[in-house]
Amino acid sequence: MNEMPRARSTYTQEAEAIFAELDARVSAVFEEVKRWRGWQVVTDPTTPREVIIGLVREIFRSVVWYQSHTTEAGFHWFGRLPKGDVKLIQALSHHKAEEAEHGVWAMEDFGKLGGPSTQLAPSPATFAVAAVWWRMASVEDPLGYPGPEYLFEQLTALVTQAALPIIESRDLPRDGLRFVIEHATEDVKHATFFKHMIMDVASRYPGSGQAMLRCFDYFHQVYPLPVWDEALVRALKGD
Repeated sequence: MNEMPRARSTYTQEAEAIFAELDARVSAVFEEVKRWRGWQVVTDPTTPREVIIGLVREIFRSVVWYQSHTTEAGFHWFGRLPKGDVKLIQALSHHKAEEAEHGVWAMEDFGKLGGPSTQLAPSPATFAVAAVWWRMASVEDPLGYPGPEYLFEQLTALVTQAALPIIESRDLPRDGLRFVIEHATEDVKHATFFKHMIMDVASRYPGSGQAMLRCFDYFHQVYPLPVWDEALVRALKGD
């Protein structure tokens, strides 16, 4: 992973405040997740294993539906960054390249958990995720990118880490949960990378933090609960 060159001691107060606000917003989203009816299903020890596996499988299907589109939108977004900021473009492109295959991981795990090989059209919520990302990538301030990406990375780290004890206690099939298990460690590293990325960009480009917060809010309107609640409905219906 490419590192941002700026040391912590050189971050501005504005930049540190922007990161603190983004981090607090992710924590608030995680609290929403823990109140969500699907989380109650997963954490209830009386829930049949098959129901939990079905929900996770359908979340993987959702990832498959949106992930390639958000990746492509991300690369488009980087193309609009200041052309002289080569290190920033390189660092973000390197990170996004690492993320590119995660839709493949989700597809593989979806199949291992019993998902059919024939794919349906994307769900409304996953279509909305792709649409929001492409709209932001096309017309928003390109320096706003770290905001929604931090929601992706930090929230995934929090949720997957919380899921590990459930996988263990319910003896869920690890062979079909690579996406969860690997993200529990990988996205902690990515979230730390974006912590410094956010403060570096906000320090060097005053005012960019407002774009990060704005883009975070755009993304949060469609993710995660609209996507995950659709997955829960599909799982319970047996779609």
